[in-house]
Amino acid sequence: MDKEEAEKQAVFHQSLLDAGLVKQIKRPSSQPITERRLIKIEGKPISETIIEERR
Repeated sequence: MDKEEAEKQAVFHQSLLDAGLVKQIKRPSSQPITERRLIKIEGKPISETIIEERR
């Protein structure tokens, strides 16, 4: 991102803050996303539970 683009983004973020549309601007993490592990659950699949609750 060049200097001009960074300045435009900073002005945009500040206008969002000033308008009260957001409370804070979070910067993206520089750390790589680690591999996610699946967890085991007991009982019926979550998708079945969701479908039953929607009925």
